[in-house]
Amino acid sequence: MKKKLFFGLCVAAATVTGTAQVNAVKEAERAAKDGNYKAAMELLQPAFTNEETANDAKTWFVAGKAGFDFYDNQYALKSIGKEADAKAMGAALINSYGYLTKALPLDSLPNEKGKIKPRFSKEIVKLIQSHYNDFNNAAIFMWEAQDWQGAYDAWNVLINAPSDPVLGANAPKAYADSTLAEIIYNQGLAAWQMDSLSMSLACFEKAIEKGYSKKQVFDYAINHAAQLRDNEKVYQLAEQAYKLHGSENPLYLQLMINGRIEHEQYDEARQMLDDAIVANPDDAQLYYVKGILEESQKNNEEAYKMYEIAIEKNPELAQAQYALGRAICTKAYKINDEAVNMPNTEYQKIREGKVNPLFREAAEHLERALEIDPDNSHDVRVYLKNIYYNLGDDANLKRIENY
Repeated sequence: MKKKLFFGLCVAAATVTGTAQVNAVKEAERAAKDGNYKAAMELLQPAFTNEETANDAKTWFVAGKAGFDFYDNQYALKSIGKEADAKAMGAALINSYGYLTKALPLDSLPNEKGKIKPRFSKEIVKLIQSHYNDFNNAAIFMWEAQDWQGAYDAWNVLINAPSDPVLGANAPKAYADSTLAEIIYNQGLAAWQMDSLSMSLACFEKAIEKGYSKKQVFDYAINHAAQLRDNEKVYQLAEQAYKLHGSENPLYLQLMINGRIEHEQYDEARQMLDDAIVANPDDAQLYYVKGILEESQKNNEEAYKMYEIAIEKNPELAQAQYALGRAICTKAYKINDEAVNMPNTEYQKIREGKVNPLFREAAEHLERALEIDPDNSHDVRVYLKNIYYNLGDDANLKRIENY
């Protein structure tokens, strides 16, 4: 008897709880109509998880409509120059889309008699379609408020709503690809602000796929792929960028060559460079890249020649100054290593006559590279410290160590 009584109490408690949540939904609907969005959402929170109300389309419809109404009211204030909460209105719009797309399938379930009688579907579709463009406005408002996640999410709805299977044929019409591409690019910038390189890279790639062709989208995408250590993607993006902006940034060709070198496609890399040099004979960067190619093939003398031409074309090209200094320094090490087991007199003769002059020549180029680009000088300073140590030049060694 006690067990039955206890079970009965449980059923009664569940019924009371369910009824309470049904009443809470009604109260929330009234609060929303009175313009008290915050109170409406507080009332609805328990109803979202109660079994009876969570499976009722009305719960989610009331929440969604309340959020859209709140957005409309805030937008009206903003449009006449009054203060509005950009983050709150954007969040309300985004959340409401989720609520309404949850309500829609629930509104198409058969009732206890097995019949389907939608109560809210028409209004849900109307609300979503009439507010579709507002997701772009909300994203911009949230961007201005530095709510990067909110801006990203608002643009995400704008991008994906036209293909949302829940909406089907009632989905809003998508923007033209040219417009959508720019929106996706902006979404990538928002992801970047959140320090999510994988998300931003995905957006930049999608924007490119949709036809966004401005140089910066390639530069950002290549930069992010490089930081994510995805070399294959770097090379792929460089190929795409080179076709559109090859003359604006020699880095694209350099990356393409790097890709060929990594895949041991040396002949193809050399032909690409030779063709580019014929077309742009004064481009110092091309000679520098060819020097890298030749050096990778152990054609050291040809590599030195290419670095020298690069410097002749552009003495301010820090990469070429460093490459030539490093290559000369490597040559000095090689000669020194080959002579180190000779008798001391012969060794000192080679050291003074060949090795040290090479070290001094290398130092000139490395010092120039350091002067041109001090912010990216770690490797340069490593070589200089070794050179000055080998030359016994304590003053310069100390200077570089304290740099």
